[in-house]
Amino acid sequence: MTGPDENSLLWPNRRVIAERLGWPDERLADCERLDHEHPGWSVTWWDSRHGEPAGFRARHRVRWRYFTHAAGVTEAELVAAMAEQDLLAAEQLAEWRSLRPGGSPVIGSQ
Repeated sequence: MTGPDENSLLWPNRRVIAERLGWPDERLADCERLDHEHPGWSVTWWDSRHGEPAGFRARHRVRWRYFTHAAGVTEAELVAAMAEQDLLAAEQLAEWRSLRPGGSPVIGSQ
């Protein structure tokens, strides 16, 4: 899987959002670095205005139905949550493939 495309709208949009919402200075750099370190995931910062503790949130850019979201108050918690979602997705894909050895277009899209 390839890394994030820095020329896509995601990168400048995230910078505008970070500025408007007043993210701590280092959070934007953390999110961009995590995007590079974990291809397939798009990382953002959530502050405590949403009624939850401030922390990182991530959405998988390729999987669209299952195992698509991860969150963590710290970077380490987020990375662990993303790894757990990736593992669950791989286990589910392996199970589906064992049940449908001939393949299925649904399996390919997950």
